[in-house]
Amino acid sequence: MAEHWSVGDRLAPITRHMTAERMRWYCEGIDTALVANGMPQLVGSNIHTDDDVARRSGLAGRVADGMISTNWLSSMLTASFGHGFLEGGALRTKYIVPIFEDDLITACGVITDIEVDGDRRTAVLDVWCEKADGTRCTVGHARARLPSGSSH
Repeated sequence: MAEHWSVGDRLAPITRHMTAERMRWYCEGIDTALVANGMPQLVGSNIHTDDDVARRSGLAGRVADGMISTNWLSSMLTASFGHGFLEGGALRTKYIVPIFEDDLITACGVITDIEVDGDRRTAVLDVWCEKADGTRCTVGHARARLPSGSSH
């Protein structure tokens, strides 16, 4: 975790492989909610867990739930800013390209501004997840409090 941050600084990226198992783990919560709400017939029948449902929806196959890539961005921000992100930060994302099984995904971020309000300094960031070919699949903005000695 860096003590001094400046506009233009890039965060240490995190690269992960999207697997069927990761996709299934995340969707187990969806299945639990379906059962709890009296819809057990829909368990496992969604674009995140069922290739046939995904293909009938016009997709090439199962797609990862967008919250998985948001969680990876959150992990990167936590690794970079620690409590400054967890206790004073924000993250907003938008999913623009589907993530499929076997995609290699890298979470990235760059500081675009540092806001100063008295003693408080806040990093403003552009964040995104990209596929191995550089295609951005998740984009967003984040904020994290900086230690009081950070450069501006």
